[in-house]
Amino acid sequence: MRKSLITAAALALALSVSACSSGGGTEESADAKTDTETEADADTGEGRGPITYAQGKDTSGALQAIIDDFNADHPGEEVTFVELPESADDQRTALVQDFQAGAGTYDVAGLDVIWTAEFAARDWLLPLDDVDTNGLFQSTVDSGTYEGTLFAAPYKTNASLLFYRSDLLDEAPTTWDELIKDCEVAVENDMKCYATQLAQYEGLTVAFSEVVNSAGGAILDAEGNVDIDTPQADEGVSFLSNGLKEGYIPEEVMTFMEEESRRAFQSGDYLFLRNWPYVYNLAEEEGEDSQIQGKFEVALIPGASGVGASTLGGYNIGVSKVTPYPATAQDFINYMLSEPVQKRIIQETGEPPVRESLYSDEELVKEIPYFEMLGQAIEHAVARPQAVAYSEFSQALSENFYKDLQAGTDPAVFLPELQSTLQKVVETN
Repeated sequence: MRKSLITAAALALALSVSACSSGGGTEESADAKTDTETEADADTGEGRGPITYAQGKDTSGALQAIIDDFNADHPGEEVTFVELPESADDQRTALVQDFQAGAGTYDVAGLDVIWTAEFAARDWLLPLDDVDTNGLFQSTVDSGTYEGTLFAAPYKTNASLLFYRSDLLDEAPTTWDELIKDCEVAVENDMKCYATQLAQYEGLTVAFSEVVNSAGGAILDAEGNVDIDTPQADEGVSFLSNGLKEGYIPEEVMTFMEEESRRAFQSGDYLFLRNWPYVYNLAEEEGEDSQIQGKFEVALIPGASGVGASTLGGYNIGVSKVTPYPATAQDFINYMLSEPVQKRIIQETGEPPVRESLYSDEELVKEIPYFEMLGQAIEHAVARPQAVAYSEFSQALSENFYKDLQAGTDPAVFLPELQSTLQKVVETN
């Protein structure tokens, strides 16, 4: 049986898409810096001193040891690790309350990739002028960049893959037209064809973004205005809407989130599955849950005319505008981005690293069969829209898009209406 390092830890990462699962070591409350501790902080000068790093719960339990190694080499500049709640919404609430008040409880914070625009636009983050992004995937750097400035350094990442039945197909499709043609094989074998995630939740925003980007379009233009009333967006969205009408995407897929679609593929019901890398290990496990061990492979997701553009998942690190120790904070980020630490992250937490060279590392490639493929997917990936009010934007997109898919509305009709709705969200915020 093939094995992979990306196991349970990556499950939490993939299911949230944005990779808001981290933390480790000692659990502390939001009031991590007590008055006594603050008085004891020893300022070493030049913006250097002890700092607090906060991020979501570390389900791997490995992060504290990584931080301990930094602390051993930085006396007087030690990092105290604070675990925030496991829920992404609860993490955001804790950080927003602290940053908005200028409380300074957290010097450095782990941020979902979709929070960059909001936190930067609200003037809560420092520009990361001293963080070295050389050797990182450009797609991940872009996810932490707002109006041309890096405000959040990429730390962990993720991208979707196409899982397909290699016992029934000699090779994976590279375009949507090829995939639709391959659906004839599903019919011949009394199977359903294509599973993805079309339930009304964040995953539907991801699906929408992915098909638009994979057709060469974009959600927002360079000025931050909504730009989906385009031929490219029409072509991308039509792949999904036509699929529901013509049957290569079964109606039940409109109830699927990540786990429902995974289970349907593992049961042998589907020829194709678009999902996150965590599926690989679970589908290869022996037992009643999977009927396809040794019968599937992974490929890059298809697009309109070639390889598609996955929606980028991930987790970034930003520095609070009010930290008294910005030099230490950025040194800590550079440490977390270094190749040895990035390799430890994939080996010890199972979460994909942002350093490009690791995807050709012989040890990792041998251990993780799809690792090189994942690197290619990350290279082509595109972050979700950098909307300041992302939560409101995503909710409006998923609610309206779901209704249009359910009603079978032609994309040429609903895309102008959806553009107008989303533009109002952008202008309001």
